[in-house]
Amino acid sequence: MTTNLTIAYQGSEGSYSEELLKKEFSEYIFVACKSFTELINIVSREKCQGLLPVENSIAGTVNEAYEELIESGLEIFGEFIKKINHTLIGLSGSKFDDITHVISHPQALQQCSKFLQDSKLRITPVFDTAGSVFEILETKDTNTAAIAGEHFKNDKRFKILKENISNHEENFTRFLLIGNEKIESKKENNKFSSVLISDDKPGSLLKALNIFSDLNINLTKLESRPILGRPWEYKFYIDYELNNLNIQTQLLEGIKEVSKEFIILGHYPKANL
Repeated sequence: MTTNLTIAYQGSEGSYSEELLKKEFSEYIFVACKSFTELINIVSREKCQGLLPVENSIAGTVNEAYEELIESGLEIFGEFIKKINHTLIGLSGSKFDDITHVISHPQALQQCSKFLQDSKLRITPVFDTAGSVFEILETKDTNTAAIAGEHFKNDKRFKILKENISNHEENFTRFLLIGNEKIESKKENNKFSSVLISDDKPGSLLKALNIFSDLNINLTKLESRPILGRPWEYKFYIDYELNNLNIQTQLLEGIKEVSKEFIILGHYPKANL
């Protein structure tokens, strides 16, 4: 049974998610989940929170995580941005020249695609970055390497074969803290996340965006996504900065007139790099 001092995350011991939680929520109990679905189910069922990676500065939106969040009806209470330093990790007796196969989470593989293409290594996606490291330990395969965080350099069972293998050095992942019950915070709620489904009429999206402009609201994310089961219809992920609730009321009233649906996912403190 979880408690409200529990945070669920996708991954395993040594993952980027766990590293962030250790820094930000050291007094909490962490529950590792194999999938976003498992994470969402635990948070929905129990009085606890969840940490969800939703966007990367190289690979873009983590669509599976975002869609799970939208369907769940859970609320966003905060965001965190973590610097990602991908490394190629082998067993202690491995040599880079002997590596023929690389395993890691699909997002990590995508974020290191240039390195992988240049090295002409065979790749296999697995459910977690840290999990891929422990998989090579279990198989004792010195020809297979994993992509995960640089914090594994302190574990003598492994060897860092290559450092800084991301497509770009400025690699950051955005995480959202989600749940049913808000964690108390002294920070100001100055950011909203939402989903807009516009009317199927000419200019309807432009009309909605003009309302943001007229109210002088700064958009930080605008992305279209297909609506499952409704071919050629789209929804839009919209994040914006706003702490004035009077303006938020005006926004909601205006958007209601020009859209099918406008869902607020959360009002929370903005993270800074």
